Amino acid sequence: MAIQRLVDTGKARFAGASNCRLEQLQEFHAQCPLTAVQLPYNMLQRGIEQKTLPWCREQGIGVVVYWALMKGLLAGKIRRESDLTENDSRRQYPMYQSEELEKSLALIEKLRQIANDSGRTVAEVVINWTMHQPIITSVLCSAKRRWQLEESAAAMSWQLSESLLTQIEAALAARGDAVVKRVFQ
Repeated sequence: MAIQRLVDTGKARFAGASNCRLEQLQEFHAQCPLTAVQLPYNMLQRGIEQKTLPWCREQGIGVVVYWALMKGLLAGKIRRESDLTENDSRRQYPMYQSEELEKSLALIEKLRQIANDSGRTVAEVVINWTMHQPIITSVLCSAKRRWQLEESAAAMSWQLSESLLTQIEAALAARGDAVVKRVFQ
């Protein structure tokens, strides 16, 4: 395998994979040991908790996740479907449409209350929750503005209490499973 040759010759230090199904990761890992995998994961996209995260834990593979804020939805800034312009690519995602969006907005209102009670922003609560999930090694957060970077960084300076985690899990259970565009397990 080409990537294993790169590691063997010192041209790469480690091997990683992104956006692969578990079966693909297992096949790759059998040929070239993985150090890390990168997958979408957030409060609404939790499919990797089923199979991939347990397998990564067993194999000692780090998990880097992206879309913690689900393209801004979980930051609490979007309040209705009309907040998205007609050509906004997020409209392609089921969770940005109709009933799915309404369910997510109800969740965000609960998260907003939790954030207010803890003196944090919704984005800080969501990122903090994400980075404290078992086996998650790193959370990638993108930003277009400086304040978004600062907000993401602030999420790392504290930890959700057991009480807040319980409230969040109750809010997620009330929201129910989200319909997603692509499922990773």
